[in-house]
Amino acid sequence: MTETASLRDYFLLEARHAPRRAPIVAALVGGLGVLGTHALLVRFPPRALHFLEQAFDLRGLAAVLLINDLMAAYFAPYFVGLAGLLGAIVTAREEAQLEVLLAKPIHARVLLAARVGPILGAAALTGTAVAIVTGLSILPHLASGDMVSAAGALGGGLFLTALALLLLALLLPLLVRMRDAFHALLVGSLVWLLPLTPTAVMIYRPDVYEGRAALRSAITLPSLVWHDAAAAWVGPLVLILAAPLCALFVRIAGRVLERTDTR
Repeated sequence: MTETASLRDYFLLEARHAPRRAPIVAALVGGLGVLGTHALLVRFPPRALHFLEQAFDLRGLAAVLLINDLMAAYFAPYFVGLAGLLGAIVTAREEAQLEVLLAKPIHARVLLAARVGPILGAAALTGTAVAIVTGLSILPHLASGDMVSAAGALGGGLFLTALALLLLALLLPLLVRMRDAFHALLVGSLVWLLPLTPTAVMIYRPDVYEGRAALRSAITLPSLVWHDAAAAWVGPLVLILAAPLCALFVRIAGRVLERTDTR
């Protein structure tokens, strides 16, 4: 009973010291970025908007706006989470703080869960806030017959928030072995870019997807816009399912940390 209370107190202590300003700033910047993109894109010449419609197989201004908004829902939670993880794990190891903490009578996996949990939670809240702004801000631009909706926009944002969280969790077993924050940032940025590569191919090599409609729908970002009705319920569901998966990878990373030489 005493040990359980002690662990609870330790988790609360780590939560109190988790970064707070960065997630709030990221949510504000992400939301303002969505609104700023709307103000800018509506002033683009029709030819430029038509190019975006053709490149991503979209129809209507709302869909063009949404494909850009979804990037904010992916970028904000991922990088605010990555910055927090680098500070809590890699930088702490660079400065020999992690070794001091691991010298205490506490399991490495418990230490990692206590440090990482609040960071992933803050990233989830950041992405959710940006997704809500995305859903609300698309409303004034909707017209009859549009291929998107506010519910689909919200669901798409939540789906990408879940993807960002899962990528961060997948990075953890690698981050606990790294000692250079700059190298960790490069690796983290590369991981963020990889899911976007198939979407970039749509612009520069659209012929790659000829006769491969199912593949294109499965791996490209505009699929969240094309399947708006499905995104409205898949997004929240995936975000809920992401929580136990993240917990699993945190546990795996904790075991890796226990077996890693921290001297």
